[in-house]
Amino acid sequence: MKILLVDDQERILRAMEKLVDWERLGIEQVYTAGSAAAARTILDACPVDIMLTDIEMPGEDGISLQKWQAERYPYILCVFLTSHADFSYAKEAIHNGAFDYILQPAEIPDIEKVIRRCTEHLEMRNRIMEKGEHFDERVPEELTMPEAASWGKWMVRKDSVLVKNQIVNLLHYAQREGYLTDSYMQRIIRRFLEACSIACYAQNKTLEALFTRSFTYEKMLQSYSSIEELCRAVDFCLRQYRGIVVEREGEETPYTAQERIQDILHYLEENMDRMISRREAAKYVFLNEDYFSRVFRKEMGIGYKEYVLKQKMAYAEKLLENTDLSITLVASRVGYDNFTNFTQMFRKYTGETPSDHRKRVRKTGSENR
Repeated sequence: MKILLVDDQERILRAMEKLVDWERLGIEQVYTAGSAAAARTILDACPVDIMLTDIEMPGEDGISLQKWQAERYPYILCVFLTSHADFSYAKEAIHNGAFDYILQPAEIPDIEKVIRRCTEHLEMRNRIMEKGEHFDERVPEELTMPEAASWGKWMVRKDSVLVKNQIVNLLHYAQREGYLTDSYMQRIIRRFLEACSIACYAQNKTLEALFTRSFTYEKMLQSYSSIEELCRAVDFCLRQYRGIVVEREGEETPYTAQERIQDILHYLEENMDRMISRREAAKYVFLNEDYFSRVFRKEMGIGYKEYVLKQKMAYAEKLLENTDLSITLVASRVGYDNFTNFTQMFRKYTGETPSDHRKRVRKTGSENR
């Protein structure tokens, strides 16, 4: 691995270059730059894995340099050297995508500790990427995944829901377009794990903190048998990550019953074309099936099965009234493979058959025009 040291003070550069045991840390090459401009020249000319830069420098500062680096070389890990006066500034830089910061005056062991974390992160990232090298990259532009650094940045900014939503959107689009292969789902898993690794290190944790004896790293890698399994695995990791953030910041943000039910309502809406059993719904929000039923009724004032039927029939009514889809296709859109079953349930719920409902609504509409 290679590192770039950036500081306008020659004395500090030379001290770090000579006193840090770079070989023990796995660093093969150490570049030095006395300014942001010199650093840019080196970054453009040489492969670099880690950049350790001072924040306060004459002319262009370290923050500006890091933003430039992140746009052009997002795979490089950036660590800041900062004085106590710049502490809040450095924390903001972490939220903008920097890997870590070191308070000055910095002791050599402190620098070595952070660089060790960088090399461990890079080694893990390389292992993840190597496992995914055989995947076919030829997919439509709409299925191109963001860089792991982007997802990791969202997680650090407490926008993990955006990561989940984007993964769900990619999976469903791939399914619609016929690209939902094991390879594509495995690529999503590995990109997601790399993002988790970035976010965990920003919280001074390792990726292993997201896993338990019942849900291991290996199990996560194998969670591609279905969209539902992968989404549950992503949810688990994101909740574990939120627990890390809570632990570090000393806040209490429990996964409340209300939040669980809202997650289920959203999940049902996303999967209107499937029959989501009570068991699957309970598993999705990590609740016992019987307890889930009680919580759902308490929160919604209606039983789970009754709610699902009500939502599906209401959606079917909209499709019948506003589209020219065949009755069979409407049935499929609300999760019924059997046309007869759908017709019977629709009539039981609305008092008329799907075809009669469509005729009546359209006749009323034409008479009103």
